[in-house]
Amino acid sequence: MFSFGKRSVVIVLILFIVIAVVGWAWRQRDSLPFVTKPLQMIAAPFEYGASRIMGSLSSGIHIVDISLKNRIEWEALEKENAELKKRSVDYDELTAENSRLRGLLDFRQSHLQYKLLPGSVISRDYGTWSNTLIIDVGSNEGVAKDMPVINPNGVVGFISDVYPHSARVQLLTDPRTSVGAIVQRPESRVSSVVRGNGNIPTEPQFVNIAKDADILEGDTLVTSGFGSIYPKGLYIGTIISIHQNDNDFVKYAVIRPSVDFSKIEEVFVILKSADTGSYDKPGVAPKLVPQTNRDKVEGIKGAAAL
Repeated sequence: MFSFGKRSVVIVLILFIVIAVVGWAWRQRDSLPFVTKPLQMIAAPFEYGASRIMGSLSSGIHIVDISLKNRIEWEALEKENAELKKRSVDYDELTAENSRLRGLLDFRQSHLQYKLLPGSVISRDYGTWSNTLIIDVGSNEGVAKDMPVINPNGVVGFISDVYPHSARVQLLTDPRTSVGAIVQRPESRVSSVVRGNGNIPTEPQFVNIAKDADILEGDTLVTSGFGSIYPKGLYIGTIISIHQNDNDFVKYAVIRPSVDFSKIEEVFVILKSADTGSYDKPGVAPKLVPQTNRDKVEGIKGAAAL
């Protein structure tokens, strides 16, 4: 074991005496300047270094403390900002939904001649050769095949397939779709068929029009009522261009649909119309609207041209 000798004990005692004397001298530094002044000169660099080190440590701790507080405040502000953005998005969505639903309600109230069933779009299929969508109402809600589908802007399409709680709508822009249409302008009243355009789905065509038929760019097209699906007078679209070849006996017009098919969210299925009766049996012979003299003249011209 380690043990102290007499010499070690003497050294320790001397160190204690020196420390005691230095401590006493430090306490009596005002009365013993010849002793304390040298000690102060010796201790000054150490005191300065210790002061600088403690000041740096204090500044560092202060900076870290401020950084932590700023980080906590920043995270809190970021969380609050995210919550405000979410509320803003929810509010905007509710506002947009309320606006759409108000428009649907107004349309329903102003078209009491139709028994309308509202439905929401739950999926879309916009392919090259098909343009359809799925709505959330089906046979259990009274939907049947070939019922017309509309929205406040005009013709959307018709029911092509029915399931218990959903149905597929074949859109006006589908190449397989044909809708009887008539020019709304009183001086014209030219009637023919609007068909989907497989090459440019956004531009259906008003086809098989007599070469000298009275149609103009800007004319409005509505459903003619000639058929078992669509009642008369539903808005289809506007003619934007007319095309014909010199050697052809007919011409066609490109139309801009009244419905923006990329933004459809809700639709109405016409279950029954006061004008055409029930659509539960679309195979029944349609109720034709009497032709005007202009219609008869254009029909004769078209027949003669063909």
